[in-house]
Amino acid sequence: MQNPIQRILISAILFSLISGIVVTIIGLILGWKTSAQFSDGFFWAGAIMISLGILNIRGAQTQLPSGLATSQSATHLNSEERFKLWTADTFHGYKFMTSLGISGLLLLGLASLAILVGR
Repeated sequence: MQNPIQRILISAILFSLISGIVVTIIGLILGWKTSAQFSDGFFWAGAIMISLGILNIRGAQTQLPSGLATSQSATHLNSEERFKLWTADTFHGYKFMTSLGISGLLLLGLASLAILVGR
């Protein structure tokens, strides 16, 4: 199995690649001609990615262990098992936030690159 860091980096690169392709297609449909227009599109895509990552982790932090007093599963879980499930869910949120954050930073870098190439 792959290292978790490699998995996060690969998913971030895939997110940014897919987002960059979507922004490029939208730009071509809307008739963008200048590099500044494409740069703005990549910038806003990166900002949206980073915002989604932050919103994702804020939602994961609102689920406090004390809120897990009643188990929603069919089996009875003691407090240690509930805490393990809660930490696994929280770390999954952090991994997703990290992936979206890195992807957003890559898109912001692509926005800078588009301006530099367009000069």
